[in-house]
Amino acid sequence: MKALSDPLPHLRKVIVVLSALVCANFLAYFDLVTRDELNFSYLYLLPIFLASWFVSRNMAIAVAIWAAAIWFAGELISARTEAQLWTLLWNSLTRLGAFAVCAVTPAQLRTKLGELSQIEVRDFLTGLPNGHAFYELAAKEMQLAADTEPLTLATIFVGGVQMVNYRFGYSVGDQLLCTIAHTIQQQVPRSELVGRMGGTSFSVLLPNTTAENANLILQKVHEALDVQRRKLSHPLTFLFSAVACAKSSKKLAELLYQADTQMEIIKSSGKDQIQIAAAENMPALN
Repeated sequence: MKALSDPLPHLRKVIVVLSALVCANFLAYFDLVTRDELNFSYLYLLPIFLASWFVSRNMAIAVAIWAAAIWFAGELISARTEAQLWTLLWNSLTRLGAFAVCAVTPAQLRTKLGELSQIEVRDFLTGLPNGHAFYELAAKEMQLAADTEPLTLATIFVGGVQMVNYRFGYSVGDQLLCTIAHTIQQQVPRSELVGRMGGTSFSVLLPNTTAENANLILQKVHEALDVQRRKLSHPLTFLFSAVACAKSSKKLAELLYQADTQMEIIKSSGKDQIQIAAAENMPALN
């Protein structure tokens, strides 16, 4: 998901800045030509806003300085007396202050909106995509994949966290979940395709990954989690329920349902497990 804090790639940002400067130049020219017949003062805010919203606060301030300078230059050409010159200078400094405020405000608003958008799609504790965001990311990834490509969806359930909460406090349990989340991210090929589905359940999408390759990846994840378990000395269990399909034409909702169905079966064992089933052999979502 694209953040609001970085709305345009580098080349387009350059184009926006150049357009803003050209716009400011045209306004200064029209001001000079029309003199006092037409007022273009508010239109100067447009290039400043564009630079602030689409590029950065600092670049918008630079455009604001440029706009104030060329406006002052145009008025300076028309100045007849030294007294009028000082008046124009004072007016230009006042104008620059107003332009600077207009340069800073949209950038700050854009940053806040970006932070709010991240809160909506990120799990507040681990920083992973939440269930809704993961569903959107995974569904989009499956749409982009060719129908002939293999794909594996894995659900990871961490048992014993509740006991850690009771014995050591919820702050320790929260830190444990963060450690687990980051460990999973570090061991999978596409870290952005890891999501926290709620509680102690995580999901991982492995595009273009067969059951055999998925097993190797999940074994690697389990080994890394086991290292953390031994380091922290907490009685945890790690259950992996994965569904592999030879073609990515399956629906994400169906794969999640099949992985959850298999997870309910293996939870009863109470021991670490990695189960990978073929989607074709699992019950379909009604």
